[in-house]
Amino acid sequence: MEKEFIGIGMYSLNDEIEIAWQDLFLIAGKLSPGLGLPIHFLNSIEENVIVSSQTRISHICGLPLVSQFQEKLIPICTPHFDLEGLEGPNYFSYFMVSKKSQIRSVTESKGLVAAISSYDSQSGSNVFRSEIEVTKKLGFFDNFYKKIITTGSHKNSIQKIINNEADIACIDAISYKNIKRAEPEIGDKLRIIGRSIISPAPPLVTHKDSPLCSSRGLIRALNSALNLMDKESKDALRIKRFSFVPFDTYNSQIKKV
Repeated sequence: MEKEFIGIGMYSLNDEIEIAWQDLFLIAGKLSPGLGLPIHFLNSIEENVIVSSQTRISHICGLPLVSQFQEKLIPICTPHFDLEGLEGPNYFSYFMVSKKSQIRSVTESKGLVAAISSYDSQSGSNVFRSEIEVTKKLGFFDNFYKKIITTGSHKNSIQKIINNEADIACIDAISYKNIKRAEPEIGDKLRIIGRSIISPAPPLVTHKDSPLCSSRGLIRALNSALNLMDKESKDALRIKRFSFVPFDTYNSQIKKV
């Protein structure tokens, strides 16, 4: 029998968070053995891992779910993150500049250098584009900046700001809190100048043609597991609970921005 996995790469940027995600699923599996949750994990969001038949559940961004994987994957549950000013299964991004920067708003960053994690990232690019094109009506995103750097991750985008290689970046608020928890000094080098629109949070997904288990069963198991985790692990995850967000919600709220 092939080894099966759970993909936990969305926010597992260090050992503490990766282990917390593993513990969450291992506890959930023991509480509800009938779900058949895998006991092996992959810290990856690479496409070949996400679509592999051996990866039974993955944590992915909502944008590629609706733009690339809508025929292959379905959302099974979504976290409610523990973040000030945030309610429900949602998230947002911060617009960030260097602490020394004179930029006070996204509008003032016109003609400068922007950093994005990737063009298929909701939190690192799509809401940034929406801020320029839809909210502020400042023209096309790609024309607004002198140069747009694709960094590969939110942490790399932050580093570009710190290294003065970019003037502004759009950073997933959860990722930023996780990075700052591990490296508190990061906060002294950056300044938040705004907040993006709110979007549905990154979902846990399973294969459309062979779902691992029911949403209801997984949600019940994960919420029970959260209640049994120690405070340190819960603080690392920053998750209050899980609920179900249908595909249509991702499709409508992400594609319209």
